[in-house]
Amino acid sequence: MDYFKALLLAVALVSCLTFSHSAPQSNKQGNKEKQAKQGGSGKLHTLPLPSYIGKGCNPNLPQNEFNKCVVKKGQPAIEKISAGDPQYRVPKLDPFTIPSLIIDQGTKQVGMKMACTNCQLRGLKYTKFVAARADLKKRHVEWDFKLDKVLFTGQYKVSGQVLLLPLFGSGFANISLTGVKFTFVYDFDVVKKENGREYVELKEGSKLTFGAESMKIRLENLFNGDKLLGENMNTILNENWKDLLREIGPAVGDALASVFRNTLSSVAQLVPYDVLFPTK
Repeated sequence: MDYFKALLLAVALVSCLTFSHSAPQSNKQGNKEKQAKQGGSGKLHTLPLPSYIGKGCNPNLPQNEFNKCVVKKGQPAIEKISAGDPQYRVPKLDPFTIPSLIIDQGTKQVGMKMACTNCQLRGLKYTKFVAARADLKKRHVEWDFKLDKVLFTGQYKVSGQVLLLPLFGSGFANISLTGVKFTFVYDFDVVKKENGREYVELKEGSKLTFGAESMKIRLENLFNGDKLLGENMNTILNENWKDLLREIGPAVGDALASVFRNTLSSVAQLVPYDVLFPTK
């Protein structure tokens, strides 16, 4: 259920808006930085903000106004970038293809290993950016999003147990969630690179938490194609979807947070701080 893998560009580019609301600092001597290089010249590649964002939010705005500006600029970005933006190294988001996803969960209620290949995520272009919060002194950022419905399909393979019942099989999976709300939390620094320009650098430890008002699950070919057992298990999964989502949610959230962080880092390496947020 690696849905959200992204929002990726929306989140990626909107993140730039939040980065600006604190005075940049030089990185400490000896820090190793990943660099986006242009051709073989070894020079850092720089890009302006895309036209669908326009001028960035003023970093000198009061915090509350700045947060509102981030949401105002970010929402149109989500709508525009769902088709992907190769220039900013953001893949197509709707549908979004996940080549491989593994969930390995072991608790009293759910103990299973599930793998999904060639997964498709649909509906991200309808994501709504609800709120942004930033602690400027601690360089701490939180974003809230909501999504009416998201659909996840792909080829799965699962083994283990759910609610103390055995579960195994492989085939086609169809999972839909409605009333989705999620929050992405991260910390960052502003560092100076070899070209003398300052860029955003995300720290480790970003998190994504989410919930949904409902979830419907359909796993084809459970128990090696036994229709009776398969139908019964699908019924059990749907009747207990809250317990299932509660158990696997943290594992999925950790995986999604890693994806968000990697995407944000890619974009942040391309757009210098002073291009993202000019003070004039």
